[in-house]
Amino acid sequence: MKAKHIPFTLALILAVFPAACRNPVVNINTPQVAENQSRIYSLFVNARLNENNMIEGTTKAFVVIEGETYPMTLAAYGDEIYQYDYHMPVDHMQAKYYFVIKYDEKFGLLVKHREWKSDQTYTLNIVNHYVQQMEVTRGLVGSVVPIVGRGFMPEDYIVIGGIAAPTRVPSAIGMTFQVPPLAPGDYPVEWHSGSEVIQVGAFHVDISNFKVAPDSLEVASTNSTTLTISMDQLAPDGGLPVSVMTNVPASVIMDKVVIPAGQNSVNVKITGGQPGAGNLLINTPGFNPVTVSIKVDDAPPPPVIPVTTTPVVVPPVDTSTPILAPVAPVTPPSTPAEPAQVIRGS
Repeated sequence: MKAKHIPFTLALILAVFPAACRNPVVNINTPQVAENQSRIYSLFVNARLNENNMIEGTTKAFVVIEGETYPMTLAAYGDEIYQYDYHMPVDHMQAKYYFVIKYDEKFGLLVKHREWKSDQTYTLNIVNHYVQQMEVTRGLVGSVVPIVGRGFMPEDYIVIGGIAAPTRVPSAIGMTFQVPPLAPGDYPVEWHSGSEVIQVGAFHVDISNFKVAPDSLEVASTNSTTLTISMDQLAPDGGLPVSVMTNVPASVIMDKVVIPAGQNSVNVKITGGQPGAGNLLINTPGFNPVTVSIKVDDAPPPPVIPVTTTPVVVPPVDTSTPILAPVAPVTPPSTPAEPAQVIRGS
């Protein structure tokens, strides 16, 4: 039979076993297999028989699973590979197995039956928690990374580089995580499901850049100005803390800076403290640092408030001819009457 194309994974397993190995019965199965709805799982064996006296067409392969023997058939990958499709019982999640290869040899007129067995017993484990692939393997801080697999639970989460990443589990077959603030480099990705930790793969964090406007600041003491910090991607859940350091701490008054979750910029209020000049260093893991110069001037003098007085209103002088009022005649005082004379009697 003409050999057909062998899948890469199977070819890799075959390559590690030289043809001259002592036991020609080679197990080419992985110890863990993802659970499927039909619960049928294929087992393969490579029978590398190099017997000079072997009678062609007499080779038979068998797999013994949990004590039961099942005949195998030639697979489509070549003359030396045999296959058996095992139907796993519903209440089982693993099965123990080994292989037996039988063939005939001819020595002159004498035919002998030969048999090879696996040098150990193997275990087939069915797993319902597994990862098929991480859709991207590199990106920026804040990037959303999808993972395809099976058995995801709402409470599951991803850990990358030892840091728990914001994780969302929309279904049992898919989840996403956002890359937390990490310095550029390669980090292991782990899926945490209860007490179980499953290795997902490796993720490379690339360097990002902040955009800062304006690139220099000047403000008077006690006055305020605004600095805008932005980036190309959206901030992860919980927001992205931004470190702002200065070499003139007495001159700069400001709150902690966080780009809110789901946004890509923040406006920072900066109030001038003591007069001075220096720099602001803006930095966060995963981003190139940015330097902004700042100068704080003396406080402006207080504004002069003009003093206003209320003028005294003097009524105007009337220079017109006065109106003369008639003068009432003065009645002279009356003269008292002389007393009547008293007539005396004689």
